[in-house]
Amino acid sequence: MRQIIMVMVAVIVLSFPMSIQADETTSLHTWKELNHTSDQILQLVKQEKFEEAKQLLDYFSVMFLEVDFQEEKITMSSLRTVTGSFEHAVEAVTAIDMPFDQRIYNVTAFRLAVDALSSEHHPLWLHTEKSVMNSLANMKITIVAEDSQGFQHRFNEFLRHYDMIRPALFIDIEPQHLQKIDSQITYLERLRSGNVDKDKVTPHLEVMETEWTNLYSREKEDSADPSLWWVMFTIGGMITMSLSYVGYKKYKAEKQKVRGKE
Repeated sequence: MRQIIMVMVAVIVLSFPMSIQADETTSLHTWKELNHTSDQILQLVKQEKFEEAKQLLDYFSVMFLEVDFQEEKITMSSLRTVTGSFEHAVEAVTAIDMPFDQRIYNVTAFRLAVDALSSEHHPLWLHTEKSVMNSLANMKITIVAEDSQGFQHRFNEFLRHYDMIRPALFIDIEPQHLQKIDSQITYLERLRSGNVDKDKVTPHLEVMETEWTNLYSREKEDSADPSLWWVMFTIGGMITMSLSYVGYKKYKAEKQKVRGKE
């Protein structure tokens, strides 16, 4: 029985087309190289190797300009977003007096934007869920404790996280969703000016938590590889059918044995 199932699984998997057009292969290689290069740049900045990071940024720009943006169906807004994050990354490795953590934030934003543009499934920015949700939770804690100074500090921390992932969000999510998030943040900035009103800030933070939770959940579902689900469904269905058939044969044989005894 196991051998039958394994053969069926192998036939299904091998039935998928294994070859793609030459231009698609080239395009895939280019995006993979761009993504890898942006990651190398981030790692170099973390090691404070700014000159080497600048050289890789120059290499990235040359390679990026070779992409056929029209063929790849890249929108002008997405292109401007990546270009802007690239410029901030260049600033991060060339500025003389920029704080180290700000350099990391700038280059990470660039890294996430490139990944969002090149990855169809599971973009890296989804891994920021824990840090973003923790920032929102920490703001609520300071508000409940009526710690205005602590709230201001936590809110600034949240804004830094948001500024870091916003370019990737701009590329990946629907404009109306991003606009809704921006509006909520703008409103919270108004609430924090002057004396912070706990009765107004707390419910608004809860609304923001719900919005961000839904965003991450929705994007995780949307970014799941449909071909993988199809394979799982097909293989699972075939295995179920095989087990059902074997079970039926066994039932029929036992029934015949009972009849024979009678």
